[in-house]
Amino acid sequence: MNNVPSQDPMMREIITQAKRQQMTRRSLLGGGMAASLAALLAACSPGGGAKTLTAATDISATDKTLIWDNWPYYMDGESDSSFPTIHAFEKQSGIKVTYNINVDDNNTYFARIKNQLATGKDTGADTVCLTDWMVARLISNGYLQELNYDNLTNVTANMDPVYKTTFGDFDPDRKHSLPWKGIIAAIGYHKENYKKLTGKDAPTSLADLWAPELKGKVEVLSEMRDTIGVMMMADGIDIKSFTSDDFHNTLDKFTGLVKDGQIRSIKGNSYIDDYKSGDAVAGIVWAGDLIGANAELGSDVLGYVLLDSGSTISTDNYIVPMGSQHKANAEAAMNYYFDPAVAAELALSGVFYVPPVLGAREIVIKKDPALANNELIFPSADTFATKLHHFRSLTVKEDNEFSKAWSDAANGVV
Repeated sequence: MNNVPSQDPMMREIITQAKRQQMTRRSLLGGGMAASLAALLAACSPGGGAKTLTAATDISATDKTLIWDNWPYYMDGESDSSFPTIHAFEKQSGIKVTYNINVDDNNTYFARIKNQLATGKDTGADTVCLTDWMVARLISNGYLQELNYDNLTNVTANMDPVYKTTFGDFDPDRKHSLPWKGIIAAIGYHKENYKKLTGKDAPTSLADLWAPELKGKVEVLSEMRDTIGVMMMADGIDIKSFTSDDFHNTLDKFTGLVKDGQIRSIKGNSYIDDYKSGDAVAGIVWAGDLIGANAELGSDVLGYVLLDSGSTISTDNYIVPMGSQHKANAEAAMNYYFDPAVAAELALSGVFYVPPVLGAREIVIKKDPALANNELIFPSADTFATKLHHFRSLTVKEDNEFSKAWSDAANGVV
């Protein structure tokens, strides 16, 4: 689906209702991203098999507290720390929640808690939301507690099945994780500057990013699975079953684009500032960030394209570390946020990422049809089936090999 009009009515309506801040959901590793990533690879890599750790004794029945770490801009009322849905959960459950905006990046967060994880000690959070591939590593290493579905009736009733099958292959039957939000990587562009440079209203394929007129104006994500995933799909490669040769051939193409100066930067969160200023004209972006950026700007300056060749989708997921003593309290919070009314409230309050909860859209459409019909937030069944694809899980060997190769390719390009 290509939304190319310069005054997209859906985007315009979202902007009028959105209350967003200056940061987006994803935060950068910093100027030394590539170098620090390379240093973290060994620490973050799976150990080749689950360790034998014992889960902490659960004291939820007598200690009604919960510490929850999450990414920026994933909760309603975040701008003033009012957190309406959290307070409603506290009133309903009697559980006092400490909600920390404490995750800036999967690797850097892991680096802070890796020693506690490895020994089964308390990490300082009873639950945290991390991305698929990192969750897969933690499961492989035996660092996570198994969930009790007796406490998750809303999850059983309302979780979109796609997050248990197609987008949940890293955790069969969702024994150790549950989806918090889906994240779509799409093509983003600065409408005015793209038109000025290319004469076109919008890109319609990934190849449009490699036009000579855009040399030095293209920015892509520092997340390997999104950038390389989108590039592989544009070449007709199935990211659910690609080979090592497929990956390296695409990485070679990517490296060439970097060396030729076509790609100006490879960034985390800070990329969105370059798009808002117009310095970056087109590239691969996280869709929810783009919607939030337009909200900050007060108009639909930035456009998006869900490519026919395919966009990636991943999820950030609740997990409970082995050292958590409040698993049942964490499960109570998970269950609460799988209530369609609560999921709808988050979307209506400006959390612009894909809810994994069936029934949320039907509630939203009664209050905000434009929001409910935005394919970046509520993808249709057809979009899920034809345009959104999940980067397959990697073996331990592939994870080490591909991550190192990606770090080398991205080194120094910020």
